[in-house]
Amino acid sequence: MAASRDTPDFRALFEGIPGLYLVLRPDLTIAAVSAAYLAATMTRREEILDRDIFDVFPDNPDDPMATGVSNLRASLLCVIEDRVSDTMAVQKYDVRRPASEGGGFEERHWSPVNSPVLSDTGDVVWIIHRVEDVTEFIRAKQQEQVQERQTQDLRERAERMEAEIFRRAQELQRSNRALRESEERLRHLNETLEQRVLERTGQLEAEVRERERAQEALRDTQKLEAMGRLAGGVAHDFNNLLTVIEGTAELLLDRLQSPEDVQAVNTIERAAERGARLTRQLLTFSRQQALRPERVDLRSRVQDVTELLQRALRGDIRIVLTLADDLWPIWCDLGELELALLNICVNARHAMPSGGLVRIDAENAMLPADGEPDVGLAGDFVSLSITDTGTGIEPAALAHVFEPFFTTKEIGKGTGLGLSQVYGFTQQAGGLATIRSELGRGTTVQLLLPRSTQVEIAGPVEARLLLRQNTGTVLLVEDDDDVAIVASGMLRLIGYQAQHVRDPRTALALLLSGQRFGLVFSDIVMPGGMSGLEFARKVRQHFPHVPILLTSGYSHAAADVLQEGFIVLAKPYRADSLSEAIRQSLTHDLQQHRA
Repeated sequence: MAASRDTPDFRALFEGIPGLYLVLRPDLTIAAVSAAYLAATMTRREEILDRDIFDVFPDNPDDPMATGVSNLRASLLCVIEDRVSDTMAVQKYDVRRPASEGGGFEERHWSPVNSPVLSDTGDVVWIIHRVEDVTEFIRAKQQEQVQERQTQDLRERAERMEAEIFRRAQELQRSNRALRESEERLRHLNETLEQRVLERTGQLEAEVRERERAQEALRDTQKLEAMGRLAGGVAHDFNNLLTVIEGTAELLLDRLQSPEDVQAVNTIERAAERGARLTRQLLTFSRQQALRPERVDLRSRVQDVTELLQRALRGDIRIVLTLADDLWPIWCDLGELELALLNICVNARHAMPSGGLVRIDAENAMLPADGEPDVGLAGDFVSLSITDTGTGIEPAALAHVFEPFFTTKEIGKGTGLGLSQVYGFTQQAGGLATIRSELGRGTTVQLLLPRSTQVEIAGPVEARLLLRQNTGTVLLVEDDDDVAIVASGMLRLIGYQAQHVRDPRTALALLLSGQRFGLVFSDIVMPGGMSGLEFARKVRQHFPHVPILLTSGYSHAAADVLQEGFIVLAKPYRADSLSEAIRQSLTHDLQQHRA
């Protein structure tokens, strides 16, 4: 069939093909259009045929930077003049939205190709204008760039925090150096005093020795207090930063599909978890960390424990771990357990100046109710024995090794707090610590720790699948905008909506205005004259039916809040722990009202 100027061949086939096509005349009027093109541009065939393409598709008048018309016109004129195809770069070319769908313009991005159809004489008869809608791809790239900028910002904040921690550590070193110099001067004075007392009477000699021991204990206490002040100051800001890093990584994992991207974010998560553990260990050593017992599977942590202890020992000391195949999980504070093992290994290192072996054996222990009276325990426990091949301990000293400030080392070589921490940790965990030693053969410290009856928590992937089961709006009160962004994302992940305010006074105003919230989630340490605890008291007083969940990375603040019966979520936290804390808050609130 011959083709006329207005009716190309195979029109029905052309209009039904799945691609986005226009057929233009050399005067740039529209001769034919595919159905797919009509759908993509929200137009109708009878409204655009025989009209100038730029009358049908003008630039967005609200976008002064729009270049779609000028770029497309230049390409079409080039095709007419050169009689060859022109592949254009991706164009931002907004399309007009029908009045039935709200009117205005909708942002679109296209990848166009303009191709000429020549007559027998070489003249351009038609121009085939083919496009691909790449809007979603462009938006995905833009979102990726935003995420890259956010990741870079987080990395820079982490570097600044690392520098600040290093600076504070240097300050602590200078303080310790000055303290050691003071100790040396005091030791010299004491030695002189002791010599004079020895020349006078034996009675005064005993009094002087007692005074030296008391002064040594006081200096050790002052060391701990100085470290505690430093740790407490660092903890809040550092835990906020870890919350942002760990929370952002978890939110990214929920969106990523690429195995390489998932692996990279998992690396960030593991680094943040190690940072959180280090912060907890620092606070534990300074006695500012409230115990956080959890289910601990020692078999799954063999590598971590080995690396941790090997760093505390010298290269000439070998460490061997032997764990029973059916070893039970235990219920204790992981940070305190690691600190206890470190203290025991440090003592072993001092007892083996020429090297040796540290052997750690773990096995299940079922203690009967009518067992040894000295033990005083019954039930299922895990026996953790740490044995060294060192010099051993004198029998007279063995009875005192668990006493605070008792040490067999020289003055200034130890605090006498290592084994007292071990003893206190096992007591608080509901277990027991014992020690036996033989001169010239070595020492064994045995820890009895209670078996955990808690069900193993689902891993990160499984936990995320269980999260989206909640509804409601949470009033989020957080002064750190980065923490608030992450917390809001976690709340959305577990099914809640979040309304964020930066201070307690604004939050109270919202509540007093009549807005209703299913839960109030607030930081404890807040600027502006009203702390999170004071805010929680006012909410409890004026809105007793609104559940309250508080959070903090500063353990002193959390301890005060716990005494008043509020639920506290420690920073840094994940979405699954946030979901569990919300569940506890709602359950606690329901129980209070029933009572």
